[in-house]
Amino acid sequence: MNHLFSAIAIFLFFSLSPALLNAKESAKQDSTVHHDLKVVLYPKEHRFSAEDTITIPEHFPSVFHFSLHSELAPVSTTPDVIISRGVAKKDDASVEFFTVKTSHGVKTFILKYSGVIHHPLEQDGNEEAHGIKQTPGIISDEGIYLEKESYWYPVFNKGLVTFNLHIELPPEWDAVSQGERTLHIKEKNLTRVQWNSPEPQDEIYLIAARFTEYTQQTGRVSAMAFLRTPDKELADKYLNATSQYITMYENLIGPYPYKKFALVENFYETGFGMPSFTLLGSKVIRLPFIITSSYPHEILHNWWGNSVFVDYNSGNWSEGLTAYLSDYLIMEQQGKGIEYRLTTLQKYADYVSTGKDFPLSEFRVRYSAPTESIGYGKSLLFFHMLRQKLGDKDFTAGLQNFYLKNKFEFASFTDIKKSFETASKRDLDIDFKQWVAQAGAPEIRLKDVKAATDKEGYLITGYIEQVQNGEAYHLQIPVAVTMENTERAFQTVLNMDKKKMKFSISAPSRPLRIDIDPEFDIFRRLDRAETPPAISQVLGAKELLIIIPSYAPHSLLQAYQEFAKALSNSNDNKTKVALDKEIKKLPSDQAVVILGWENIFLKEMISLLSKYDISISQAKDHSVVFSARDPKDKESALLFVASDTIEALPGLSRKLLHYHKYSYLTFKGREPENIAKGRWPVYDS
Repeated sequence: MNHLFSAIAIFLFFSLSPALLNAKESAKQDSTVHHDLKVVLYPKEHRFSAEDTITIPEHFPSVFHFSLHSELAPVSTTPDVIISRGVAKKDDASVEFFTVKTSHGVKTFILKYSGVIHHPLEQDGNEEAHGIKQTPGIISDEGIYLEKESYWYPVFNKGLVTFNLHIELPPEWDAVSQGERTLHIKEKNLTRVQWNSPEPQDEIYLIAARFTEYTQQTGRVSAMAFLRTPDKELADKYLNATSQYITMYENLIGPYPYKKFALVENFYETGFGMPSFTLLGSKVIRLPFIITSSYPHEILHNWWGNSVFVDYNSGNWSEGLTAYLSDYLIMEQQGKGIEYRLTTLQKYADYVSTGKDFPLSEFRVRYSAPTESIGYGKSLLFFHMLRQKLGDKDFTAGLQNFYLKNKFEFASFTDIKKSFETASKRDLDIDFKQWVAQAGAPEIRLKDVKAATDKEGYLITGYIEQVQNGEAYHLQIPVAVTMENTERAFQTVLNMDKKKMKFSISAPSRPLRIDIDPEFDIFRRLDRAETPPAISQVLGAKELLIIIPSYAPHSLLQAYQEFAKALSNSNDNKTKVALDKEIKKLPSDQAVVILGWENIFLKEMISLLSKYDISISQAKDHSVVFSARDPKDKESALLFVASDTIEALPGLSRKLLHYHKYSYLTFKGREPENIAKGRWPVYDS
């Protein structure tokens, strides 16, 4: 399952890791088990009954094991097949371990089991969840959510599954799973539905509720929407988008791997992507931007992650590649690619300090801002650099080769490397070693730049340095020279493979300015002067001081204290909370959050913002957020947050992380609703 996001949801050692070198070989040896499941659901009673006809591969031994939910009590109805109970998993008392003993030659057997699965929704511990709840599995009258971690079917130690899933449930209900629907009968007292997946899967999902269904055919693919309340206008938007994006990605990568793609509305807030469908909460699907951002991301996951499966032992490549070809590519098509790359790099600079960095080969799943900055941000920029190096033609050919060679198999960064080397006929050892196997990023600086006249006009000379610790990166560095009386800058590319390199560039007119990597095409640690102050710099700081206004009305003071508590719990930095009257001077060695119009440090914040030519004043029923930097130390950031509405502060604390890239925000009302946002201009890069 791929997580869209929370709140609205790695590496190679080419010569050193035997596990990585043998990843493809071991994946091909994994066994596919077939399940023929007949399930009857009783939502009001939180229970179900099942009969599972299981077919194991020929090479399976006569003794093997599976896990199942502890409430289900399986029995074998096949002669000469004995099931014995083991012990519950130590980390999960709701799961039991079973041993199967079969007579020689028996490869198909039947299990019957029934019982209750009802794990109530609980607060997600993920720091990015912000109030979102989750469950490993639930059968309720509101809806049903069952996945691999529910252990609602026998889960074997490893390998993929194929399945036929026949479901009986109440007449007003319907059910969704992976694959193709081959039976759908609505009777007076019963609904019967069957989903078949001949394509190998990592797990089996069963989602059910009182749905209204909408369908639209897109060539050989059925676009479907299952909504909890009838809404044809909303359904049509998603069905049309499904058709658009499937066509787009088929042209880019290859045939869509399934017979359908469905939007399924969940009874609690989720953002999940499964093979051939996505499971989204009611609020999520009605957000206007989802259909052109996160929705194509989930459709694309059916190529990357949900048909070409991730070999997690060597790193999760799927999220970065999917983000690059969906979230990023759509922004690039809108002319916003440079801005997207800049904010991606700024998030890495703000959230990933030395102690929090790790190589892409160690990324498994996003659970924090630093893991997202690497697993999504660094990864998507790695694929961008690969595209820049190979060109669109070879890059696209590499994608198509990777999909063709690895569909319905586990794949690693090594397999990606092989496909792009095949397509481009180039050796990519260095690229994958420095960007995938190594942690960190280059830091690039210009030094001793001079311009002098020569016979052809002007000669620019100077040095480019890589000032990061460790070895030099092999880089192709774009350079732009702005010249007098010339509209367009002169552009060239410098190849660099050492820590310090001298360069010389001829210019026909008098040079006014030189920029290295002006469009942020290289994954690197940015200099602070390249970016405006942003909320992320405060939230990502190692140390944070939150200053509460001691002279605010008592009820508002309490609300600010709760806001400070929520903010400190949203990250893992070292946080101190203090009243303004307890602080003599704003520190310059840590990030600072100033809360409230009544705060005695408000004047200092206004002074720092004066360079942006703005005026700040309190307005009724409004909340504001402004960021700035300490002029004495650009690594130290400040944030001002104020509201005259007590009820707005809890919502503001939850929303702040999602606006991390902005310099300023304005909200209205108690929810609160964002009505203005933006980034300060950069003056001194």
